[in-house]
Amino acid sequence: MQKIYKELNNKLKTKFFLMELIKKNNTTKFITFVNPFSYDIFLKDSKMIKEFDVFFADGALLVKLHNLFNKNKIERVSFDFSSIATDVLNYVNENNTSLAVIGAKEEELKGAISNLKILYPNLNIIYSRNGYFNNESDYRECFEEMKNFKIDILIIGMGSPYQEKFAVRVKKEKLNIPLVFTCGGFLTQTSIKADYYHPLVKKFGLRWLQRAIMHKHVRDRLLKDYPLFVIKYIYNHLKK
Repeated sequence: MQKIYKELNNKLKTKFFLMELIKKNNTTKFITFVNPFSYDIFLKDSKMIKEFDVFFADGALLVKLHNLFNKNKIERVSFDFSSIATDVLNYVNENNTSLAVIGAKEEELKGAISNLKILYPNLNIIYSRNGYFNNESDYRECFEEMKNFKIDILIIGMGSPYQEKFAVRVKKEKLNIPLVFTCGGFLTQTSIKADYYHPLVKKFGLRWLQRAIMHKHVRDRLLKDYPLFVIKYIYNHLKK
């Protein structure tokens, strides 16, 4: 278990590292985000850790614990408009980079794309699909469709662990997409409002509180999963 903790902790990077990846984008990189809920998912399926090149810590709690016990200091990096979504989409918008978006329900996906194009009029979304697959045929159809496009960046928003499992399938299909991101609930959030978080929420770091008020599954995680995560994390790192 200690080896798995070490491998995951070593793959956690800073925002600066991400911007260098975006500028280079000459090799395929698979990027995902980890929070106190999904951290345990990766520990239980350690093979999935190896499938991703870069992890970012999505949440102040994980960042504080990581920086307390590890030498490689990190900051919160999340795929939303309080963090790197702005940087990534600005780059796509200004450089005519081709983008594919997969995730959320169909109506949510349409709403998210509509709101994104208001914010980024030159956004070049060449492929999109909802994140619900009924059978293997749906997967095969999706992969065959993507092969018809030259996609520079793929964003996958299905929630953990579904988005990570889908990213691994994309990797095995060898679609040669330079950058593959997971984005959690970003598409659903953006379908509600172009900039989901209230300015004061972003200013005072209360994103967790806004999400808890608006979404039951977030409340459940805060009350059940997060306290267990803290106990397990501290115990295992003290033991290490």
